[in-house]
Amino acid sequence: MKLLAALLIVIALSLCVWSQAPASPSAAAHPPKPKVSPFAEYAGEWTATFDGKVWLRLHLEFRGEQLVGALLHARNLSVKDNGDLKSVSDEQSGATVTSAVLNPDGLLLTTKDADTQESDRYLMRLVSAENDAAELKMIAMSMPPGMPKPKPWKLVKSAAGATSKAPVSH
Repeated sequence: MKLLAALLIVIALSLCVWSQAPASPSAAAHPPKPKVSPFAEYAGEWTATFDGKVWLRLHLEFRGEQLVGALLHARNLSVKDNGDLKSVSDEQSGATVTSAVLNPDGLLLTTKDADTQESDRYLMRLVSAENDAAELKMIAMSMPPGMPKPKPWKLVKSAAGATSKAPVSH
């Protein structure tokens, strides 16, 4: 009787140990996916066109865990009374992205003009499910007297920048 009880205990313990082993070796072999930075959707080359030519180019890239870049745009532009672009100059002006901060409304960009050293602020909002289209809106900028407030500019992400995903390091 003691022998039968000992045999049942050994079988029961064996079943417990066997049932706690991983179901398949592949389940333990797959490491968790790395977290993707919330900036990943914004990184890349973005352009805006007017009358078939590119008048604004926004380049955003990762450096460490920060988003940095440059903004190249027409030096002068004129706006219709409804806020749409009327014309853009061929002469270009450049600025460096000095700050990129996510907020509930989108990506708040601060730029510093290379020539004047003045800072400007823009709000960038993704507007497509594929994250390949965005709007860029000037914010907190003084406008010349009589100039209507521009509508947000439509940006398109180039295919080369659309694949850039950067993991967050911890």
